[in-house]
Amino acid sequence: MFKKLLILLGILFVISTALVGYFLFSIYSSLPDVKRLENWTPPQSSIVFDYKDRPYGDIGVQKRFYVSIDEVPETVIYAFVAAEDRNFFSHPGVDIGAIIRAMIANIKAGRVVQGGSTITQQLAKNLFLTKERTLKRKLKEALLAIKIERTFDKKKILELYLNQIYLGNGAYGVEAASRVYFGKHISEVTLEEAALLAGLPKAPSRFNPFVNPELAKIRRDYVLRRMLEEGFITQEEYEIAVNKPIEVKRENKYKMSDYVLDMIKEYLIDRYGDIALKGGLRIYTTIDKDLQTLAVGSLKKGLERIAELNGFPKLPESEDDMAHLFETQDTKFVHGKIYVGKIESLEDRFAVVKLGDKTFKVDLKGLNFNGRRYLFLKLKRRGKTWKAELMPDLQGAFVSLDVHTGAIRAIVGGYSYAYSPYNRAIKAKRQPGSAIKPIIYLSALLKGETQISSVDARPRTFYNPATGEEWTPKNYNNEEYSIVTLRQALAKSINTASVNLLDKLGFEIVLSVGEKVGLKNLKPYYSLALGTVEVTPLQLTSAYQVFANLGTKCKPFLIRMVLDEEGNVLEENTPMCEEVLPPQETRVLVDMLRAVILEGTARSARNLPRIVAGKTGTTDDYMDAWFIGFSPYIVAGVWVGYDIKMSLGDRMSGSRVALPIWKDFMAVAAPKYPDDDFPLPEGTVVIPINPQDYVIADETCPGVDMVFVEGTEPKLTCSDLRSIISPY
Repeated sequence: MFKKLLILLGILFVISTALVGYFLFSIYSSLPDVKRLENWTPPQSSIVFDYKDRPYGDIGVQKRFYVSIDEVPETVIYAFVAAEDRNFFSHPGVDIGAIIRAMIANIKAGRVVQGGSTITQQLAKNLFLTKERTLKRKLKEALLAIKIERTFDKKKILELYLNQIYLGNGAYGVEAASRVYFGKHISEVTLEEAALLAGLPKAPSRFNPFVNPELAKIRRDYVLRRMLEEGFITQEEYEIAVNKPIEVKRENKYKMSDYVLDMIKEYLIDRYGDIALKGGLRIYTTIDKDLQTLAVGSLKKGLERIAELNGFPKLPESEDDMAHLFETQDTKFVHGKIYVGKIESLEDRFAVVKLGDKTFKVDLKGLNFNGRRYLFLKLKRRGKTWKAELMPDLQGAFVSLDVHTGAIRAIVGGYSYAYSPYNRAIKAKRQPGSAIKPIIYLSALLKGETQISSVDARPRTFYNPATGEEWTPKNYNNEEYSIVTLRQALAKSINTASVNLLDKLGFEIVLSVGEKVGLKNLKPYYSLALGTVEVTPLQLTSAYQVFANLGTKCKPFLIRMVLDEEGNVLEENTPMCEEVLPPQETRVLVDMLRAVILEGTARSARNLPRIVAGKTGTTDDYMDAWFIGFSPYIVAGVWVGYDIKMSLGDRMSGSRVALPIWKDFMAVAAPKYPDDDFPLPEGTVVIPINPQDYVIADETCPGVDMVFVEGTEPKLTCSDLRSIISPY
């Protein structure tokens, strides 16, 4: 009987062994060919350069820069081995001792606190397998690791692992992580920095040094201790490193991308598809890195000033900022005060928002808040009831172009890309207000008028086909005028004069001029004179480039050249310019826009260190504020408003809101170029004009230099006028 039992057990053992063997063989035979790793090239970042060929940033599906193992310092290698796989150099791909230690630790803790996977197993899992937690997947992982170890040496395995591992903040591989956290190449990192990187794979978010520096230091010091225990560093090196603070490039905290990089990425994927996704490209742009930084700072400073005037507690750089504001704000309700509320749920066009111990149902006014957890609320009290009104994002956009080429030197699509990546500079269509008026005044010049020609500025009533009603334009502050010159009308942005001038000229020439400068959607309505069409900041700034370039339009462009991984040129772009308007009349318009600075609505910019010209723009109820201006070399445009059409506040005009941002930028940007005046094309003359009688100034009266198309200047002098008035 006992003998039969042994035979039966033997048979069962053979069968079970055969089944296990067959199971393992079937798994092993289904494993992918690891030899493919020999030429493995993971998706890499493409490097973006500015117009001086300085590195600007990088784009890609994954932020990764592949480096050979020879470029990685030993301290980095030893840090990862100490933290992740202390027996890496001796095991065959699987570390049985580590698995047993992990099992014991997990049983003692009653939960998973330690893993037993080797570096090779992690590589196998991340490159070939899913993240499902099954026995079959774990067996595949172990067998693949053994297969990888039999195919490649330890150096190659480390190279693959250190380039593949995710280390938080969008960084894949040690080179990308070193750039993100320390702003340097991996070959330059210190011992304590190497230990910080090696501590990240376990939990990149939890040990993120930007967000949790205290936890990051604890984890870093653990890695240093492990390096000491394994004999990779000395006691002295350990003590020096462990006493170092966590030092990271905090300005990189939210710089996963920005508006420029986003534009380039979208363009490349649309044009090149898989080539762009694979990465490794070198993109040479027209961006001036210094001017871009200046534009970002100028816009932020200006928007923060307006936010403070309008009662916002702070403009957020990220959702983390909103969370901090929500958690630290005083929730004692005050009528008219702005708070941060937490979104509990979304219901169609409404949000249920928590604030203090109350919840409010808030109309989202058509804005998309999917993915957002917080929003700004303005509380209002009606009797004993509190009501909450959504305060949309206060935003702005900035565009700067090279006058003579159309090259985009700076472009900013909002206050913070991390908080709102929507690029308002190229996508937001807003009414330009009075910033559209130069088109009408240039049309008048083309019809033979001069800048001292007169126009009736008394209000008249017009039929508006857009609304089917009669309409009477009004001036800022309801000011009244009678007869004024074109120069005065444009400098002071007199609405009544502009509409009357449009009526005198007719729509045909105005629409034609608008189309020539790139504004092809102008409509034949009298309200056009007040900017009731919709344009993007890039479109409007590009139109002013034509004025600054004396009638020669240059198509805006961002990318100069794209090279592939091998250095082959995929595309190369040069300026595309053509004369669309006569330089003589356009030069007169520039002189009139110069008067906006010297005598008109932008007088606060008179003291800039270069000769500049430009125009303010303000729409009804102060919903949009603009300033577009230029020097002989650079043009810049600023828009400020809410993401929905809502008043910025009483008297929040272009000169008060947008102009300070433009001045802040141009005060630094303009002096980077020569101190030149706008050129005088052949066929134009500069004449001193007496501003009282609009005749040529001479020794008997003062004068202001004004530009005329040759032959259209006045013929009388002050002396001639006096002799006519008083012949004796």
